[in-house]
Amino acid sequence: MKIVVIGAYGHIGSYLVPKLVKNNNEVIAVSRGKHQPYTQDSGWKKIQHMSLDRVKDPKFATKIAALNADVVVDLINFKLEDTQKMTAALKNTQLSHYLFYSSIWAHGRAKTLPADPNDPAKEPLDDYGKNKFASEQFLKHEYRTNGFPVTIIMPGQISGPGWTIINPVGNTDLGVFQKIANGEKITLPNFGMETLHASRSCR
Repeated sequence: MKIVVIGAYGHIGSYLVPKLVKNNNEVIAVSRGKHQPYTQDSGWKKIQHMSLDRVKDPKFATKIAALNADVVVDLINFKLEDTQKMTAALKNTQLSHYLFYSSIWAHGRAKTLPADPNDPAKEPLDDYGKNKFASEQFLKHEYRTNGFPVTIIMPGQISGPGWTIINPVGNTDLGVFQKIANGEKITLPNFGMETLHASRSCR
């Protein structure tokens, strides 16, 4: 399977790309420059690198589409306009799946518990969240009306070696994780209505 990973040398891509290679996929790693990945792995010798800048290159989306990949993993898409361009460009290819990395910042403050991830009345707190939310809404519409093959992933926090983990209470006290492991109760701020998420490590 041919897989394009946009933002391949960042913290997610550095762990994802070697795994894709080990599963015998043909991987094209797209980044703005030729930065070194966070991890060293023999799999990096088996990938194709492409240097493209989404901000500076107006033909970015069409160049990605021209690769005619089966799967496109988009780790660094931050604006609705870029989502629209990418979707339009990929429609006439052999694409079987587009993975869009969003964020829990698209949720904003919860109004009810448990929170509904598909609540159309979400109110993101900042421009980053608003843009992610707008892209989510657009992609869901494309899926429902045109069958565009998309999966939206909403990580709460990206963490791994060298990164300070934020716990579900919203600070860096690692003792909170021990309490969870022990089956003890933890107290969440604002009745648990804040934008909080249990951490996942990239390893």
